[in-house]
Amino acid sequence: MKYILRSLKYLVVLCVLYVAMVWLKLLTEPMPVGLCDAVGAYLSTDHGRLMLVCFVALAAVYPLFGFMRSRVEGCNIVEDRVRIDNAMHVYGFKLVEEREEKLVYRAMGILQRLWFVFEDRVEVRKVDGGVELYGVRRAVARIAFQLKAYIANRRYESEEK
Repeated sequence: MKYILRSLKYLVVLCVLYVAMVWLKLLTEPMPVGLCDAVGAYLSTDHGRLMLVCFVALAAVYPLFGFMRSRVEGCNIVEDRVRIDNAMHVYGFKLVEEREEKLVYRAMGILQRLWFVFEDRVEVRKVDGGVELYGVRRAVARIAFQLKAYIANRRYESEEK
């Protein structure tokens, strides 16, 4: 069910982007038709129907490649909690749920949540030898990179003291 909801959300996003592009085109090249007529006219052509099929196909497969898991070795969910929180905060995420083996973060602002189509949940789970992050690909990739840098720099913190 979650997969279908994610697909539908991204189909709506694609359709909104398409209507926004048509609206911008009407602003730059004034025509005697309205927005609804322009969208309807284009969708009644073969190219428009093909584009609609492509939108549906892209939305159907997006949850497969739009989400990812990333493992950060050498990170302890308890000892490196400050580093995890800092890496999340850098990209605008705040802690919303805390359990013994799992931390859940969500985007801080409503604009960022809209940008992620309310799929802004990033989970940090304890695994053997490190932690695993799961969530939207673009957020998880950035946060994992930042967290790996914090873990790599941990050795310099002990030398400074």
